[in-house]
Amino acid sequence: MTNKGLQPYLIPFFRRFILLIFVAAAAILLFSEIGFRLLREDVSRDPTTIELVVPKGTAERIAGGESNPTIPDDLVFIVGDVLVVRNEDVADHEFGPLWIPTGKSASLALDQANDYTYSCSFQPSNYLNLTVRNVINWRDRLGALWYGVPPTVMFLLVYSFVVKPLTPLEVRKPGMKKPA
Repeated sequence: MTNKGLQPYLIPFFRRFILLIFVAAAAILLFSEIGFRLLREDVSRDPTTIELVVPKGTAERIAGGESNPTIPDDLVFIVGDVLVVRNEDVADHEFGPLWIPTGKSASLALDQANDYTYSCSFQPSNYLNLTVRNVINWRDRLGALWYGVPPTVMFLLVYSFVVKPLTPLEVRKPGMKKPA
């Protein structure tokens, strides 16, 4: 087909292409937002100070093989959070690099995203898992459009040709009347 043979198809092609860009962007935005809201672990907040209290009687419970119901097994933070461990127990406790004497507190800055396992004297397993995630902001969430829209448009475009093939625009020469 020559270049002149393609011209009647260009406008319908570009109309379809532009329409599919908007359809793909709306679909990607919708699905990424639904996924974000369903699966997020509150990683879209500002960094803050979080206090973990080791209550009185924890050492006795641990010696008896029991866990403390107020202290979770896994903790999730975001980069920039500060974990403050306050010891209200009658025994001194250790948490990773922190030594927390009775009645005192110690803090740990969480400045790098990673999964950590710290030795921990106030858990029966002697370990506590920390997960530190990067903060997810609106730019990260809109990044889904950058990565998702082009392949989705191509996918939709190819299948749109199967469902509804392009029909050429009527090519009229200047001065010709529209056929009846």
